[in-house]
Amino acid sequence: MTPRAAALAVAVVCALVNLPSVRPGFIHDDHRIIEQNERIRGLERLPQVVSTGYWMPGDVAGPSLYRPITLVTFTLNHSMGGLRPFGYRVVDLLLHVLNCMLVFRLAGRLVPPAAPGALRLRQSLDTPLLAGLLFAVHPAHTEVLGEVVGRAELLAAGGALGSVLAFLAGREAERLRTGMVRGAAPWAWYALSLVLFVIGCLAKENAAVTPALVLVADLLLSDRRPVYVFHVAAFATLGGILVLRHAVLSSAGAAAPIPFLDNPIVQWPFLQGRLTALKVIAKYALLMVWPARMSIDYSFAAIPPATGPLDPGALAGGALVLAWAATSVGCRHRSPGGAFALAWIGLALAPVANLLFPIGTLMAERLLYLPSVGFCLVSAAAITWGTDRLSGQGRWEGRAARLAVALVLVALAARTVVRLRDWRDDYTIFRAALRVTPDSVRALFNFAAASEERGDDATATNAYTKALGLWGDFADGHYNLAGVLARQKQWDEAVAHYREAVRLQPGNVQYLVNLAHALIGLGRDQEARDLLRRAVAIDPRSAVGYTNLGSVELKLGNIPEALRAYAEAVRLEPGNADYQRNLAVAEHEAEDPRAVETFRRALTIRPGDPDLLDGLGLSLLDAGDAGAARKALGRAVTGRPGNPVYRYHLARALEQSNNLSEAAAQYREAIRLAPGVPIPYRGLGFLLERMGDHGGALAALERATDLDPGGTVMDDRARALLVSLRRRGHQGPRTGS
Repeated sequence: MTPRAAALAVAVVCALVNLPSVRPGFIHDDHRIIEQNERIRGLERLPQVVSTGYWMPGDVAGPSLYRPITLVTFTLNHSMGGLRPFGYRVVDLLLHVLNCMLVFRLAGRLVPPAAPGALRLRQSLDTPLLAGLLFAVHPAHTEVLGEVVGRAELLAAGGALGSVLAFLAGREAERLRTGMVRGAAPWAWYALSLVLFVIGCLAKENAAVTPALVLVADLLLSDRRPVYVFHVAAFATLGGILVLRHAVLSSAGAAAPIPFLDNPIVQWPFLQGRLTALKVIAKYALLMVWPARMSIDYSFAAIPPATGPLDPGALAGGALVLAWAATSVGCRHRSPGGAFALAWIGLALAPVANLLFPIGTLMAERLLYLPSVGFCLVSAAAITWGTDRLSGQGRWEGRAARLAVALVLVALAARTVVRLRDWRDDYTIFRAALRVTPDSVRALFNFAAASEERGDDATATNAYTKALGLWGDFADGHYNLAGVLARQKQWDEAVAHYREAVRLQPGNVQYLVNLAHALIGLGRDQEARDLLRRAVAIDPRSAVGYTNLGSVELKLGNIPEALRAYAEAVRLEPGNADYQRNLAVAEHEAEDPRAVETFRRALTIRPGDPDLLDGLGLSLLDAGDAGAARKALGRAVTGRPGNPVYRYHLARALEQSNNLSEAAAQYREAIRLAPGVPIPYRGLGFLLERMGDHGGALAALERATDLDPGGTVMDDRARALLVSLRRRGHQGPRTGS
């Protein structure tokens, strides 16, 4: 098979095996990085993209990451297809196909022996083709394709691979020029190598190892003196990237600490943390050779800490590290290509292994994407060598070996296809995670949140409760569980969990606001008001805090304070229709004529909204403009014809416009929709009395009285009319529907 045909085969196999990855929607971190990220919604916002951190301002992980290239590609995706996931996922699949072809190309550079006595790969198997196919079908890469945000890994790996290949092309160009063979200037390849390194590093931080990979490639794969000028320039470029990153993230604020939940190594003793990191390395190795049990999450307490130096997992990880080091050094002369592939594994894994320094996660399958390049290179060379040995023993042995290799590739491809089925949505991927890591607090939490979205509060409650049983100091767990309990009106339990969340994060305004909401549910309005005042004192730019403060002030009868709070919420977020509506309602209660204009502003934000039209109609009615009120309320009824409140309000407007028969019809329709509510009976009673139907009026008011034993609807005026009708002796049939 020609190299071009082999490269095409790698691309086709990769695309076909991983094709299911383009079907799902956005999953997990995609929601915050893409769906909820205002920065990517327009090319005019690119300056903001490159001058801010990866996470949106306000996210807990906010200022700790800087990946502008990844965000730029999402912005380009959005400019072409909005928030339709398919386009984003197709780009990710194409990037994976490209990386597979780069692995194929790199493997081809390693095949020729670099020196006498080096490992000589025969033709029983096409080593570059095998390396490319292994990379294309390996299940460890499914997480990178499962979430759209895996693009950061794809771009970083592509940048690193491209940079190394461009550098090697530059070295080849030097050799050809020395031999008087014309070709591209070496400096052009070196410049391209630096550009690709910068792209990869600004896509994700782990591409920072690229200068080291290039240096090792120069030392092991070139028979010429190393280009030290280039390597100095590469490391200087890395320094410049780090300075830029620090400048951008410093302007965003102090980096948030790594949460214990995501990586408990940050709080464990140094030795225990590093032994646990070795344990994780052993798990990574197992995933590469036997990817049977896979999970999106390995956070606390999925992986128990190492119990000591004799912990089996730590011993296995330590043995692997020693074996890697010894083999890398031992084969550097006999097989420079093999030594380079081994060095790739170690260098690419080092920044994410938690050995040198803790990172944001204890373990993640996506972190294997870049190190797996070296694994696939080494595996392809080893498999080819073994197949050659067997082929030398006989024709049947060679055929059996090649058949076994084919079966391994098919098995890996099948596992990839099956694993991609777990990546349908948040619910399916975290349900699958709990089969592998049932004690992962983060997996339990995310599965519970996904269950909430499906309306399965019972499952969500059980998962939240188990998560809190594993780690009681999980503030978000208490907060979300409290939300489920509040939705079920279990206010006492909800308040208890909200209080625990606030105790753990006393400065979290969102927690304070929702605790206040639960206290309102218990009728403890003044306590809720105090909490909300505390919330806006902590964060004076919290529009949600001000709008909730306005609500409780309004409930307590403090209309001026309510107006001030609502107005501040609108000032902070003038484009929020709900905040405009809340202010308009308060203005209406205060008999402020500005309510009409406020409702109209809200309707410019959310045109045709029935609630806003209803509020506008009531405000116009109270302002004496019955005609305009009738039009607004008519539109509200058209938009939501089954709402009895809208019908009642329209009846009032029709009555004030002297359309009495139409008003009566609307009162009766409101009664039909809500037969147990006394208010429309009262309105109908007054209208029928006005129309001369004293019997109908008496029946309607009698029914209103029956439904209003507390006398809150049947006020003095209504009771006086009822007494008057009774005295006249009109006892017509009661109008109940």
